[in-house]
Amino acid sequence: MSASLLPLAIPGYFNIGGSHVTGETCLVVVALVIAGFQTSLAQISPGELSSAHAQLEGISNCTKCHELGKDVSNAKCLSCHAEIRSRMANQTGYHAHLVKNQCVECHKEHNGKDFQLVRFDSRSLDHATVGFSLEGKHRRIECVQCHSRDHIKAKDVLQNAALTQSKTYLGLQKECMACHADPHKGQLQGSCSLCHSSESWKPASQFSHDRARFRLTGRHQTVECARCHPSAKDDPKTMKFVDLAFANCSSCHADPHRGRFAQTCESCHTTNGWKEGSTRRFDHSLTRFPLRGRHVSVRCEQCHISSKQKGIVTQTFAIARYQGCADCHADNHGGEFNTRPGGSACESCHSEDGFVPSKFSHATSGFQLAGKHASVACAKCHPPARANGDSRVLRQFHVSRYQKCADCHEDQHGGQLTARADGGACESCHTVEGYAPSIFTAEGHRATRFPLSGSHAAVPCGKCHTGVLINGKKTPMLRWRGNVDCQTCHKDVHRGQFDKFMSNSCGTCHSTQEWRRAQFSHESTRFPLTGKHVGLRCAQCHKTLEPGTPRERVQYAGTPSRCIDCHAGNKQMSDD
Repeated sequence: MSASLLPLAIPGYFNIGGSHVTGETCLVVVALVIAGFQTSLAQISPGELSSAHAQLEGISNCTKCHELGKDVSNAKCLSCHAEIRSRMANQTGYHAHLVKNQCVECHKEHNGKDFQLVRFDSRSLDHATVGFSLEGKHRRIECVQCHSRDHIKAKDVLQNAALTQSKTYLGLQKECMACHADPHKGQLQGSCSLCHSSESWKPASQFSHDRARFRLTGRHQTVECARCHPSAKDDPKTMKFVDLAFANCSSCHADPHRGRFAQTCESCHTTNGWKEGSTRRFDHSLTRFPLRGRHVSVRCEQCHISSKQKGIVTQTFAIARYQGCADCHADNHGGEFNTRPGGSACESCHSEDGFVPSKFSHATSGFQLAGKHASVACAKCHPPARANGDSRVLRQFHVSRYQKCADCHEDQHGGQLTARADGGACESCHTVEGYAPSIFTAEGHRATRFPLSGSHAAVPCGKCHTGVLINGKKTPMLRWRGNVDCQTCHKDVHRGQFDKFMSNSCGTCHSTQEWRRAQFSHESTRFPLTGKHVGLRCAQCHKTLEPGTPRERVQYAGTPSRCIDCHAGNKQMSDD
């Protein structure tokens, strides 16, 4: 090449003599055609433009991209590529982070019609630099699945026919609906990411019903979405999310009480379960029948029985008949108390804590319980009975025969005392504190044919009232049908010596105070005591006969009364 060529600083690319020259400033050699140097003007061009810029071919169009004395200007490029200019100005898209770069650093021209101006490896692209990070399933799809003519939404790109006809990457938007159809058909506002993730559309892992106007609690949490969100009438494939009725329970649930209650369902029930006993909040104390005692543990359906109306099985709750115990409970007394004062109100004897024990007070009856009667089991006096053909075994309580002891207790004395003025009333001698000891005292004995006095008062009853057989049963003998003289109980130690003299009356000589201190007077005998005889001991004259034998006795009858019988050793007395 001639040294007389004048170099001009024209940015761009040159293809001189088959060599491709690049640099910040490229020399454009404008050759003045000298005589004898044959060159085509076409050799001045650095190379053919790509098909995208083919309309700019020709030296007259160089300044549309090139500025004299400078590089290719970004401003020149962006004056044509307005779509990129607006995105860079708005800090969106891939070019927004390349504002300090020159367009020619990536897009090389003058390399022929078939040269691709846009050429980069999508696999190495950090998609976050375009303002849309690829996450979840977005990482596993091909670029063309998103970057297609069908998904371009930007108006400025759509207006550029050249762009839409080429495989442009411009014009996409970040909103999900830019690529995906709205399965909710506009029912919901806001970003899809509020409910869904890029990993999968179902389930809606990001959605929380707590953000909705109807929070899910209790068993609502396990209900399938479709149970509450049905398909839209005009589109069976679209689930309905708006205009759902949920102001009260009856919006979804049938009223099992058939409108009997004006209160809301939550007044008595919770979402933990309709019949879950631990969560029922109904307060029975607010009704006419507060639950107390054993009624608290009774299952609802035991009182509120099922009924069927219009094919619906429901429980009866408005029960006007529950006014008294007999409305639910059978009369275990067979109507025995229907005629008593105050009626047959069960609560007068029983409580809700249980049918037994009874709180009945016997003090209000004609037979007050005292002493040992208080500990006697009711069944001992109130035996089983059947009333009005009732198959149940009932207790007899109206027992009019219980007027005296013998109505319940056997006469332990075998009727010995029935002839008494009181008819042998047991309470004359016994109390309800116990059959023994008897309260019959010596004072009471004075009213009998044998008043107790002296030592008799200290004698145990059984010593005199020994056992006898009456009607085959041994019992103490209380009534003497014969005489009650001393010999009835005591042996005659005198062996009948005084029978013909004193009519068997021991009391003539003895008293109940002491047996041995006799009150006998010798003046009444054939041998009155006089003189020295007065001071003699009885035994000196009354000798013991047949000692050591069953006939042993002190001699009284037949005692010698002559002087010689006792004073035989006195000669003078014997002579006299």
